[in-house]
Amino acid sequence: MSKDWKKEAIITIIMITVTVGIILGGFQLLRIYLNTDAPFRIISNQPSSMEPTMYFGDVGVIKHVPGYEISIGDVIVFDASHWYFYGYTIPPAPVMHRVVDVKFENGHFYYKTWGDNRLTNPTPDPGWTADWQVYGKVIFTIPRVGLVAVWFFQGGYLFVLTILIIVTVVYVVWELQKEPFSDWEKESR
Repeated sequence: MSKDWKKEAIITIIMITVTVGIILGGFQLLRIYLNTDAPFRIISNQPSSMEPTMYFGDVGVIKHVPGYEISIGDVIVFDASHWYFYGYTIPPAPVMHRVVDVKFENGHFYYKTWGDNRLTNPTPDPGWTADWQVYGKVIFTIPRVGLVAVWFFQGGYLFVLTILIIVTVVYVVWELQKEPFSDWEKESR
């Protein structure tokens, strides 16, 4: 194979590595700045329990704050595993709901939450959510950005992987056909 093709392949690999590094590094910086392990939460159920405030595919950006900074009207993301004790099924992912009441008891803050969509959430959430179960407060939302991630994780990755394999095979075959066979045979010796 020609040296130009090898040089292009090396440059492409370096560019992909740098891009992935920037994305992962940016995510790590967000985790540090927002003081949370999960700085994003995608609304991935339809209909959303937070409609009309947040819709399917919206991304909530989360910042961990002390319990005293969460007040009535704030939207928080929390672990709802305590719902089990009230006879409810534990949600598969952290829940994002609005705080409708706050109390301070035994040195901890407790929050009563309720999704904004009264059709899917006709009553407040069961029980109180303790401050140690809260991942953070939603500081802003980005509309519809999460649709790609939802599609990707619901099977779209297979489509992307198939396309990448096909494009790679076609590219390699195309490059091999452009070079005369005798030149390739000489370089391999």
